[in-house]
Amino acid sequence: MNEGLQEYAQRLRVSGQLDASAYGEMIRFRDAELMGLVCKYAMQTRMERAAESIQWLGTIDISSYCKNDCYYCGLRRDNRFAERYRMDLDEILSCCEAGLQHGITNYLIQGGEDLWYTTERITEMIRGMKKLSKDITIFLSLGEKSRAVYQTWKQAGAEGYLLCYQTSDDRFYHKLHPNKMSLLRKKQCLWELKELGYLVGTGFMIGTPYQRITDLADEFAFLRQLAPDMMMVETFLASDGTPFEKERNGVLDLTYFVMALLRLSFPKLYMPVTQTVEFFDRDGMRQGVRAGADIVLVDLTPEQWRKQYHCYQRAVRRGKIGLENMADFKRSLQEADYEIAGIHERICRR
Repeated sequence: MNEGLQEYAQRLRVSGQLDASAYGEMIRFRDAELMGLVCKYAMQTRMERAAESIQWLGTIDISSYCKNDCYYCGLRRDNRFAERYRMDLDEILSCCEAGLQHGITNYLIQGGEDLWYTTERITEMIRGMKKLSKDITIFLSLGEKSRAVYQTWKQAGAEGYLLCYQTSDDRFYHKLHPNKMSLLRKKQCLWELKELGYLVGTGFMIGTPYQRITDLADEFAFLRQLAPDMMMVETFLASDGTPFEKERNGVLDLTYFVMALLRLSFPKLYMPVTQTVEFFDRDGMRQGVRAGADIVLVDLTPEQWRKQYHCYQRAVRRGKIGLENMADFKRSLQEADYEIAGIHERICRR
């Protein structure tokens, strides 16, 4: 192992901070030995600073409609291959009830930016979920909204909000999004969510077209300013019906490496093993936890809708991410000597 890279890893373990050039060198010249060291440090940091136990987060994908036209996303408005659906309130609450029966109390309600879901409909949904159990924690991921809408949903009982920004660089942002979409507005939403007291989640993808190592290295400075409560690190998957449909998929080992760097840089972050990792790797859940993740996502979306939400090209559904496989999840984690959170353990501010 290069001594300079080893020194960077040790410094990150102790101080939790490097400059952009050091992050860039670690990413560019990573090898299996450095990966092992960084993941080892990430696991130690999670156990010491975040949580010893792995928590569950039930995801419900409520709609595959979206008003936006992001170049990488299979749900984009102009995707002629996408099959559309949206769930009504009764279906969403039924999914929550199924999750509660399996001990899941943390929920992420996500979907495309579907204008059918008015402020009032989502407010009704939040209140309906809260009536099911006093232990429920609700995260929303429904896109860019006004401050007033965010405040209404917070007052109704939503605790967290996930809004991925993909990149903090305006030049790169507009290679991934149409010109009418604004990175400045995205950042403004993130700051408004923090001001309103939400648990704020955000994230980016690994391996998108045009992404440079310097782009990834620069994200750590922006995240240090934002100080989010949760980070999602997705692996790029080429989607039918998008401008990027013929591009190569992202590299999974880089995803694990960046996750480990994030755990070392922001020790108290909540960090799920994302579903794109599960698409790539049958052992993605355990590998993600090894890289510092402390949350496992369980897909509560009804089976008939899952394929319509995940509109990916050349992606084999290798991982087991459904509620029906939760027993396998638990067994896999226990075999690796990972502790699983108790039934009523909630995601809260650290």
